[in-house]
Amino acid sequence: METAKGKTREEIINRLADRIDSFEKYSQPHSRLMAALALHLARRFGLAAADIDAIVEAAMLHDIGLYAMSPSYHPLPRPLAFEARLDLWRHPVIGEQQMAKRDAMRHAQLLVRWHHEWWNGSGYPDMLAFEDIPIGARILRAVELYSALICDRPYREALSEQQAIEALTSSAGVECDPYVVKALLALLDELRAAVEDAEAVRVAEAQANQSERQPARDVEPSPVRELAAEDQPLAHVLAEPEASMTIPASLPDGIDQPSDVAASEMEPHSEAGPDPRAATEQPNAYFQAIDAEPFETHQQQAFEPPSSPFAPEPAVQPAPRDIEPPRSVPRVELLLSKAQSTVQSTDSAHSNAPQWRAWIGSRYNKKTLLGFQASVLRQIEFRSIAIPYLSEARLDLYLKAWGRLIFANDPRAWAGTVARATVEATEPLGEEIIARLLEDVYVPRSRLENPALRRWFGETDSWWLDNLRRNIDRLDDQLMQAQAMMLGLQTGDYALSFNDETRELRRPLTTVFWRLAGRALSAPGAQPHNRSFNQPVEEFIKHARADLLLLSAPSSQMDRGIAEERSEWRETWVKGASADTDRKPSHAMTPQSRQSYLASIERLLRPASHFRTWAIEYQEPGLAGVQELVDLIKEHRPVKATYSKDVTEVAGGLRSYIIVAEKTAAR
Repeated sequence: METAKGKTREEIINRLADRIDSFEKYSQPHSRLMAALALHLARRFGLAAADIDAIVEAAMLHDIGLYAMSPSYHPLPRPLAFEARLDLWRHPVIGEQQMAKRDAMRHAQLLVRWHHEWWNGSGYPDMLAFEDIPIGARILRAVELYSALICDRPYREALSEQQAIEALTSSAGVECDPYVVKALLALLDELRAAVEDAEAVRVAEAQANQSERQPARDVEPSPVRELAAEDQPLAHVLAEPEASMTIPASLPDGIDQPSDVAASEMEPHSEAGPDPRAATEQPNAYFQAIDAEPFETHQQQAFEPPSSPFAPEPAVQPAPRDIEPPRSVPRVELLLSKAQSTVQSTDSAHSNAPQWRAWIGSRYNKKTLLGFQASVLRQIEFRSIAIPYLSEARLDLYLKAWGRLIFANDPRAWAGTVARATVEATEPLGEEIIARLLEDVYVPRSRLENPALRRWFGETDSWWLDNLRRNIDRLDDQLMQAQAMMLGLQTGDYALSFNDETRELRRPLTTVFWRLAGRALSAPGAQPHNRSFNQPVEEFIKHARADLLLLSAPSSQMDRGIAEERSEWRETWVKGASADTDRKPSHAMTPQSRQSYLASIERLLRPASHFRTWAIEYQEPGLAGVQELVDLIKEHRPVKATYSKDVTEVAGGLRSYIIVAEKTAAR
């Protein structure tokens, strides 16, 4: 494909990727390494050629949004303030828009948007979780983590290969899909072997040539570098950097210079955009953003627990430079060709074998897209908000940053507990509390108080969760109990993320609990009157008093995302053994006809007339079309605007709508 100025699209992408790496202060070709690793994983997973192309293009330009933003805080060698982190959450969304401007395929645009989504749902911008994250985005998350760890960053030095592998392994079940991590580790082992073989050939050739040049001299040959050590990063092997990474003053190929971009989060003609003013131009611009970063190595430190057999591993730190073993600097051309030829042969073998085909694809995903939701809410004027169904996505972070009063509810016991922990809490649990919670969690007692846990967990994990629940009940403060239970839910989900194929990657649950507690994220400046409830939805809507009602229309889909399927064990654990866990909340009942579905929406809207503004969330496809829902809302009040976000390009993706309606003075 030729561009108007004679350059191929591939050449333009390569040059832009190098500029992005240079802007981010990578000394090695970070994006090319990501693309190479992602390419081979996608092939091994048996993905179609079009999907592989999208993954590779997204890997090359994954941080194009950050390049477009060019935030002043990015190169600073210190942890980011909360406001800056919230602003940083915009960059995948802006990246999606920048990819659209360059006519990238829609699949690649969405992968750029989701390359920071975490397996456990604490990523950004949309806080997708588990297999609801498209496989391409799961691949990008793992390869970016590894590629970043082995490079120097403004806030830390590069980790050795051994340290990077340990950090990658520890990310399984928290940041990365365990199956993807296992496949990546196997690929890295093969590449390391290829590098060592290539270096052995080079050393042998160098020795032979030197012997031919000096046959009569009985002197020791000049020292030759050792084989590529286990500590040697592979960035120089998989991608050869250009001779110069200097960005020219002008870009003849039509590539944009970095600029303050605050492009719309919404689709053209259907979605409103964020404030075009840059974050540095107004005090509250950080809080007008729609993106953020959960926690990286340089941003937050996990707690250092007391010494115990199940204490978490210490945070990985790079070895001091003056005691590292000398690293070889082999010829890039030779190593690159050898590594590529080896990988091509192994990929060919994998393409005809089922070894790496056990990954689980995305299914129907009814999770709210947090970035889209926050962007729409920023268009609405309100001081207080009522949320009858609080999703797991951390909308509270935006609402607290905006200074809004929050009333949140969910009829499920576990979700109501999460609502209390996120909406009402102002700071994470302290280290002393965490230590108390984990006392004797591995010590079996006479019997399990909640034997139903054995339906999902093995004997050891069941005892761990049962003992943790007992220790939580001993806390006097109900808010602390809610925060502890939220950490327990996350730890239980971690345990369920592994199967027989990936079990060797698992860490002790106590280790994981410490890590999650140390990385808990809370927003400053929360309203002291924020409240959460665990009531039937209609009752909550009837009694809540707020300016804005944010109502997620119940799903009419029969299939459920895997994140939702985990709701059953969560309900069992939070309610306890004596609870009636077989009784499902009313909102989980699935209508069987369009008429019954619209009638269920009508029952929710009827007691909501006292709210000044409605924001009704809906996803297609479903039993009813969005226009039918709009017509139903119009029977109660005028519809001001309808926003939409289409992610149907990927497996499991739906089209999301938010319908905004305001009460007139006459009503």
